[in-house]
Amino acid sequence: MQALQGELLQARQQSGMAEARAGDLQRDKDHLNADLMSARRDVQRLSSELAALTQVDNQRRVELQTNLTSLSQLKERIAEERLQEHQARQEELERKQQRLRQTWQTHQENARNKIRQIAEKHSVPVVDKFPLKGEPDNVLSICEQYVVLDAKSPGGEDLANFGTYLKTQAEAAVKYTKQEGVFGQLYFVVPSNTLESLPQTVFRFVDYTVYVIPVEALEPVILSLVKVDEYLNVKEISPEDRRNIFVILGRFAHLTKRRLQVDQFFANESLSLAAETENRLPEEMRKEVAEIEKSVRLNPPQERTTKEIGLSALSTQHKKIEKGLRERGVLPESENLASGLNELPLYSPEQDS
Repeated sequence: MQALQGELLQARQQSGMAEARAGDLQRDKDHLNADLMSARRDVQRLSSELAALTQVDNQRRVELQTNLTSLSQLKERIAEERLQEHQARQEELERKQQRLRQTWQTHQENARNKIRQIAEKHSVPVVDKFPLKGEPDNVLSICEQYVVLDAKSPGGEDLANFGTYLKTQAEAAVKYTKQEGVFGQLYFVVPSNTLESLPQTVFRFVDYTVYVIPVEALEPVILSLVKVDEYLNVKEISPEDRRNIFVILGRFAHLTKRRLQVDQFFANESLSLAAETENRLPEEMRKEVAEIEKSVRLNPPQERTTKEIGLSALSTQHKKIEKGLRERGVLPESENLASGLNELPLYSPEQDS
């Protein structure tokens, strides 16, 4: 009996412990259920967020692909436009080079026609067959001499070596000038669009000079040679006119020398006075004079037009100035002034001897 009671007591104790354990398990279950519900809510929230992010990512992918497509199209369009611009520049350059080639190819004939046209206009003889050695392109007879005008143009499209070519040709032109009867000034007629590339347009040698000129300068050059021819033929005028010319030229020569001599005399006097001013004035006065000197400006009249300087206007202005000086007692009589200047010898004793 006691054994049964002991077993019953033990069974009750075990039952209580089982109930307590069942309660703990129930509470654990409740906690786990709560955690599970929370986890499910988190999963649902994260799923929603993932779906939203996936949608945004898909949109961004679509936009990126669209932008990449647009960028690719833009790059292709820019590349095509640049290619078209490059082709247009190349075509324009080719057209320009073609025009230059055509100009240079026809330059010799154009220069020849222009020279003959000018020669006919101004009655200048053209030498069709050069009677001396060599074969110049164009020859005119001026000053009883043969004037050589050779047409020169670049052999190719590159102008870099054109200046060197002209220099070599100028040196070789001695074959013309060493012959009697050839004028000592030769002319190379070049296309005007080559002048900017030339480092030198005048080649001077011991016995002759070569000038590089464009076609547009042919007429002024030929006219200047014609004018020289007229001057050289001054012997054909009457003896009285020749005498008058010689008298005028002689008086001009004498006047020029006397003017230079008088100017030199006054220049020496001015330098002497300036030296005395620097050496003999007190230091403070020299400084003040120097400051005033810095502020003084002398501006002689400038030639601003190509009009002829009228002799009557100069004479009127001279008389006006002379009258004002006489009224102030500054200008002596012309005779006295002339005699004073004439006391200065024109030539030194060494030159007279």
